[in-house]
Amino acid sequence: MFEQSLESLFRQLEEMPQFLDRALQGLSPELLAASTLYDKSPLLEHLWHVRDCDTDLYGMRIHRILNESLPRLDPVEVGLWPEQRNYLSRGSEQALREFASYRASLIATLRAADTATLARCGVRADGTQINVLGVLEQLLDHDRDHRERIGATLRGMLAAATQGAWPVA
Repeated sequence: MFEQSLESLFRQLEEMPQFLDRALQGLSPELLAASTLYDKSPLLEHLWHVRDCDTDLYGMRIHRILNESLPRLDPVEVGLWPEQRNYLSRGSEQALREFASYRASLIATLRAADTATLARCGVRADGTQINVLGVLEQLLDHDRDHRERIGATLRGMLAAATQGAWPVA
C-alpha cells in the first residue's frame, strides 16, 4: 500500500512540468509577462517561481534532509525573487527546460530512496521536525496552488479575448 501511495506522489510530481508546457505553449513573450486582472503575478513569474522553488526551496530541503543529520531548514524569502532574479526579463523556454530537468532528477532521487531514508527529518525554524514526505507534500500543495492560479489566469484571458477586451491591468 505504501509503495502505491509513493507512486501516486511521484506521478503528481511528474505532472507539473507537463502542465506548464501545455498551458504556456505558444503564448507570446508579451502575454507571458503581462500583468493581468486575474492574478498579481504574470505567468512568466509563476513559471520562474515554480522552477526556483524546486531548486532553492523544496528540492534543496529534500536533498539536505536526505544527506544531513537533522538539518535546520531556515525560512526562505521567496517574495523577493521576482525582482532580485529578474523573472520578467528571462525566457520561458529556459525555465521550462530547467524545471523539467530538475524535477525529473528529484523524482529519480526520491524513487531510489528506501522507506527509512524517506522518513529522515529536518528541523524547521520553529523547532518542529518535518520528514522528506512532509516536504514532498508541501511541494505538491505548491504545485496545485500554481496550477489553479495559472488556470484561472488563462481562463480569464480567454474570456476577455473572446469579448474583445485586453485582459491586462
